Amino acid sequence: MASRIAPARVKPIDIDGIRYEAVWGAMGLFRASDIKTGTVLWELTLYHYKYRDILETDVQDVFVAAMAKESDASILVTDERAMVYRVDLKGRTSRIAKWPVGLKPVSREPLTVELVIENNMDRVVQLDKPSIGFGGRLTNNLFHVTADGVEIPYQGMMKKRVPPDDFLELKPLQEFRVKIDLSADYDVPRTAKKIEVSFEHANHFSVDDFRLYSPMPLIIK
Repeated sequence: MASRIAPARVKPIDIDGIRYEAVWGAMGLFRASDIKTGTVLWELTLYHYKYRDILETDVQDVFVAAMAKESDASILVTDERAMVYRVDLKGRTSRIAKWPVGLKPVSREPLTVELVIENNMDRVVQLDKPSIGFGGRLTNNLFHVTADGVEIPYQGMMKKRVPPDDFLELKPLQEFRVKIDLSADYDVPRTAKKIEVSFEHANHFSVDDFRLYSPMPLIIK
C-alpha cells in the first residue's frame, strides 16, 4: 500500500501562447509547451531534496502544490513543503524565492518562541546570522506579532546592516534551532487572549538571497 496520497494536479498557466506546467507525478519538473502544437519547448527541474535513510522514500517525495503568475516573465512555484521558487521564463532558470521556517511555542510569559530552520536540500545553505536571530537576540524586526488582532510594534534594536564577517552554513539534513524571548521587543499585553506570531525577513548578504518566512502563524492562547 502507498504511504502517501497522490499529489494534487496543479492548474497550468498560459502566457503569450505558451503553457507552463508542473508535470504531474514528476517531482519538481517544470515544463513549457506550445499551446497550439503541444510541442515541449523546454523543461527545468526546480529542486533536489536529500532523502533520510531512516524513512521510506515515498513519504519524503515532494511535489509541486501551487503555481502563480508573478509577471509575464516569471512564475512562482510552491512545493508541498512550502518552499517557493521563482522561475525566470526568459532565462529558463529558477531560484528559491521564499524558504519556510518553523515556529514553536516555548512560553507565554515571557513570550518566547523557538525558530526552526531545516535544510532538506542536497547542498549547503548560507544563512545571515542577524536575519535568523542567531544567539537568541533580535537586532532587526524579524517577527510580526498581534494580540487579539491588534499589531504589536517592534521596539527593539534596529542595527545598521553591514556585510557580516561570517554566516551560518547549514549542511544537508541539518537544522538550526534558536529560542527567542520576544517580550523585550514586543510589548504584548498580559491580558491578551490570543497572540499570533509569524516570521519573515530577507536572508541578507548571502548567495542564498531568499526570504525566510513562516507559512502559518503560531497561535498562542
